[in-house]
Amino acid sequence: MGNSALRTHVETAQKTGVFQLKDRGLTEFPSELQKLTSNLRTIDLSNNKIESLPTLLIGKFTLLNILSLNNNKLTVLPDELCNLKKLETLSLNNNHLRELPSTFGQLSALKTLSLSGNQLGALPPQLCSLRHLDVVDLSKNQIRSIPDIVRELQVIELNLNQNQFFAWKRTVLSSACFHRVSSAIPRSVCLLWKAIFLK
Repeated sequence: MGNSALRTHVETAQKTGVFQLKDRGLTEFPSELQKLTSNLRTIDLSNNKIESLPTLLIGKFTLLNILSLNNNKLTVLPDELCNLKKLETLSLNNNHLRELPSTFGQLSALKTLSLSGNQLGALPPQLCSLRHLDVVDLSKNQIRSIPDIVRELQVIELNLNQNQFFAWKRTVLSSACFHRVSSAIPRSVCLLWKAIFLK
C-alpha cells in the first residue's frame, strides 16, 4: 500500500476517530497511528497479515473503544494492550493465539470479546475478573479444560462450540452431570454443558 493512500486514511481518521484499513495485505501495525493515540475510538485492521502488535504503541490509545484484528497472524498479545482502559470490544477471530496476557483482567471496560478460531488450550481464567464482560466467543479453539473458577464468569453469552473439550468429553459430561457419576467434574462445567447442549 502506498504512503499517500495510508496518509489519506490517517487524515480521515484524525477527523472521524475511526481508522479502518482491511484487506490490504499489511504485515505490520501502521506506525503512522502514533499521531492519533489521543483521538482514535475505533481501529479495524482485519483481514491483513499482521504478526505482532507494537509494544511501545498499542497501549497508548487512551480513548479506544473498539479494536478489530480478525483474520491476521497474531501469535502473542503484548501486556501493553491491557492498558486500554476504555476498550469495550476486542475482536481477534482467526489468529494463532495460544493464551492471553496475565494482565488481561485489567481491561476493566471490556464488554465483548471474540477469540473464535484461535489455538487456546484452556478457558482463560483472566476473564473472570472482567465484571462488565457480556459476550465471549471462544468457539473453534483447542480448549480441553475449563477451570472451576469459571463459576465467577458473569457473562450473558459464552460460546464454546467446536472445541476439543466437548469433542471428547461430551458423553462423559452427560453421564457425570445428570447422574452424578463423578464428583471430579466441577459443577460449573455441568452448568456450561447444559447451557450449550440443551438449548
